[in-house]
Amino acid sequence: MMRSRLAAVTLLAATFVVGAVAGGAGMMMAEHREESGVKASHGRAGFLARLTDQLDLNQSQRDSICSILERHRPTMDSMWQEVRPRFDSVRTQMRQEIRAQLRPEQQQRYQELQERRRAENRNRGCE
Repeated sequence: MMRSRLAAVTLLAATFVVGAVAGGAGMMMAEHREESGVKASHGRAGFLARLTDQLDLNQSQRDSICSILERHRPTMDSMWQEVRPRFDSVRTQMRQEIRAQLRPEQQQRYQELQERRRAENRNRGCE
């Protein structure tokens, strides 16, 4: 019984780490796209924009889906708050390792990219 519990906890932790690394890599790719002039879509607004584009949603459907996203937002935010400290720890470590590979002028640009990303994240929501 104890062995299966340990295996389950280990699997859960490994899954989280893989997800955090994949999320960090995705963020870095999005930052690269932004630097190259391609506008990345983030959060609920980006999700809604992709659905609208790919499924040809009408305004009524957009409004309904936006309401659904907003209704579930507190639950999603609560879940995110539980894992955020671990995610932030892995992300900070990755960024430090990346920064160590960059020349001073690249480090400055990298910092600016991160600050721009944080500003965009503050402005997310249904639009």
